Amino acid sequence: MLSSVSALKAGRRAFAAGVARGMASNSTAAKSSTRHISPSTYSALEARLNITFSDPKLMEQVCTHRSFEQGRLASNDRMQWVGKRVLNLYVGEFLAAKFPNLTVEMLQDMQHANFGLASLAEVAKHFGMLPAMRWESVVKEAPHVGQTKVLGKSVQALVGAIYQDQGAAAAKKFVAQHLLTRTVDVEAVVQMKNPKLLLAALTRQKGMQTPIARLMKETGRFTSSPVFVIGIFSGVKMIGTGYGSSLKMGEQRAAKDALIKYYAKEVKDFKLASLTGDEEQVTFFDQPSL
Repeated sequence: MLSSVSALKAGRRAFAAGVARGMASNSTAAKSSTRHISPSTYSALEARLNITFSDPKLMEQVCTHRSFEQGRLASNDRMQWVGKRVLNLYVGEFLAAKFPNLTVEMLQDMQHANFGLASLAEVAKHFGMLPAMRWESVVKEAPHVGQTKVLGKSVQALVGAIYQDQGAAAAKKFVAQHLLTRTVDVEAVVQMKNPKLLLAALTRQKGMQTPIARLMKETGRFTSSPVFVIGIFSGVKMIGTGYGSSLKMGEQRAAKDALIKYYAKEVKDFKLASLTGDEEQVTFFDQPSL
């Protein structure tokens, strides 16, 4: 009887081990199948982005995160480190020139909101980089965890690769064509909890006349749904308008409108120092005397 029980237990253990081996082999096969990416995928990506690297393996490295194969293969780590700093320079310079009235804190928030890893991940998808990516999630049960961060860093790595392989001019051109043309939302980063206080401080700082609120239009004052249109003036110039169901609400919205108009002011025609000029064309010799 005991021998029969022992044999039964041994059989169950053997069956469980066999199932485990089968699951492991299936998992390995599935994992290895997802890792195989055709070289044509990378050449197609280069063609789509109009990039020709000197090394045909470079785009593959751009799309290889250090988590892949436990870091045994060449990854995009160093390219990403360089590319992040290249992007910070060109994007920061662009935003500072385009929106001269934004504070440093607002510029930082705008750069993070519009050119941070989450936004760059969407750029990577637009580029078609997702099918070319080689990476492994730290959460095996959730293979998509970390994908946004990995994709965002891949765009930084791409900029870094262009910078290192083709030089600063090529990297500037790529950033200008593919990233600086995107629409940025200024209002989203101009957080104003106390717009009237901020407007009063701003007008004092700029030497402007103290803001005055004026009722421009109203309807339904003695009904359950009144609407008041308020204008904020500095001297004779109306600098903001707003409406609300009360005079206070309209005044607050008008103050916020005035602040947004000031901070969101765009310079349409400007030149970036890093995108203009040619070192070879600059000389300190007196040309006629040469």
